[in-house]
Amino acid sequence: MERNNNAFDSTNVFVFLLRWWKQLFVICAVAAVGAAVFSSPAFITPKFQSSVTMFPATGGSLSRAVLTGAAARQDFLEFGEVEDAERLLQVLESGNIRDRIVERFNLLEHYEIPEDARYKQTQLTEEYRSNISFRRTQYGAVEINVRDRDPAMAADIANEIAALADTVQNELRFERAELAFEVARQQYETLREQVKHAEDTLRYIMGLGVFDLEGQSAMFTRQLAKDISANHTEGVRSIEERLGLLGDHGGSYVFNTAYLENVSEHLIMIQRRYQEAKSDLESFVPFKFVLDSAFEAERKVYPVRWLIVFLTTFAAGFMAVLILMVYENLMEKGIIKTKATKPKKA
Repeated sequence: MERNNNAFDSTNVFVFLLRWWKQLFVICAVAAVGAAVFSSPAFITPKFQSSVTMFPATGGSLSRAVLTGAAARQDFLEFGEVEDAERLLQVLESGNIRDRIVERFNLLEHYEIPEDARYKQTQLTEEYRSNISFRRTQYGAVEINVRDRDPAMAADIANEIAALADTVQNELRFERAELAFEVARQQYETLREQVKHAEDTLRYIMGLGVFDLEGQSAMFTRQLAKDISANHTEGVRSIEERLGLLGDHGGSYVFNTAYLENVSEHLIMIQRRYQEAKSDLESFVPFKFVLDSAFEAERKVYPVRWLIVFLTTFAAGFMAVLILMVYENLMEKGIIKTKATKPKKA
């Protein structure tokens, strides 16, 4: 089988490179120098990166962890699951935190966005998102990455975002805790008023001499029988008055006594719920465990000049090879005619 002389095999590639090596060298050199120049700080502002790594905490209640058993306390101290990490990421990416960071560090001026810009909020949001990012690591931690031309600013922003993660979540929790506290407080105060009324009633009845309905009734009945048998009129009258007193207030005594016995356990439960709601309302709960805080970076992370130079040089050389290959092919077919002397073949 006759070999196609036009086939561009490895030998032809080597010969081709020998023919055009000077041109390719010049093109690659110019591309490398141009990439090195245009990736310098004079054209691209270098940026430094600072990071905060933290683990999410569980969503357990602090009050239950403190006021209840060991199981709840252990749960509160554990690292969070995937759902907790996703929830933390959602909070970090919220506009609530973004607006506070923008205001606290005056990012509109820092990013050099004019006050009278037509779409300044859009530009600010795009710049914010390009410099500040969040991600969940393979080990379940959450990472905050901040890039800025000022390394101190990058570290301060990263640490402030981490701090705001707790602040914002506690503010959200406070709204629900306040509602739960108000309901628990009303229940507790209402029940306490009812208990106090029952206690006052019992105290009044006992002051009248009613303190053991069954025992007193049996004793007065026996004494009444004795006085009647002895024809002791004064004693009979006295016993009848006492029995009348038991009849008038005995029902109230029985009712309030039974009510206090039955409500005591419920009151303890309501009181515990009230204490938990009050603790949730007044406490600041951490929703994260900070593993590594941000610090000022010593080396820039952007731009990576050696990578820019390498990719630019490679792309320029590759495009030059393609163009020269097409150029030679067109010359061999006579489509392009030139008076220039063609490089000698090796």
